[in-house]
Amino acid sequence: MKSGTIIFYSDQVISENERLDKRIFEISGKSRPKLAYIPSASDATRKYFKDKCEYYKKYGIEDILYFDLNKGYDPSLTDELLACDAIHLSGGDPFQLLGSIRKRNFGPVLRKYWENGGILLGISAGAIVLTPSINISHVFYKSRTDKHQAVGLVDFHFLPHWNLRVGRLKDVQIFSKENQATIYACNDGDGMVIKDGKVELVGELLKIVNGKVL
Repeated sequence: MKSGTIIFYSDQVISENERLDKRIFEISGKSRPKLAYIPSASDATRKYFKDKCEYYKKYGIEDILYFDLNKGYDPSLTDELLACDAIHLSGGDPFQLLGSIRKRNFGPVLRKYWENGGILLGISAGAIVLTPSINISHVFYKSRTDKHQAVGLVDFHFLPHWNLRVGRLKDVQIFSKENQATIYACNDGDGMVIKDGKVELVGELLKIVNGKVL
């Protein structure tokens, strides 16, 4: 039985995200859970990683493992990664992040971690790669890959930054109908928690099923 948790974020910048952040502590049962950070692309100067360290520092979390799947990949850190209470998959470029996951054959690793009770934090692109495919990105961006299948831990598509894309509702409905897909469109500051097979919506998400808004 799948016992892990996935927390989907549209973004992790504005204060409304504290509603999702607090679930990390509730679910892990720890006041200072150990986190790992997987960047969507190599961060040579660690600028974005440092920004995220500052973000989590407000919660008293200062011990964060940097785990690069791209140029700085170090497989010897995998055991330490899997021992973390939660793994943060960063926002950015879903095409590049999925490419790195596929290159390192890391989808099964993330699945095993999740099935063993781990917490996955998917922020924007980091959330998209946990769904069946990254095809929802093609509604807004030109595809840069012919390998679209993602990690597939859930059976729906996640569309972040909906507050910036609401004018594209018709295009998203067409995608949903053509692919017979369920889509959750999420505003910045809102998100989802998937635990024990149950979906909890945090904020006002739009659900689209087979082209119809529910």
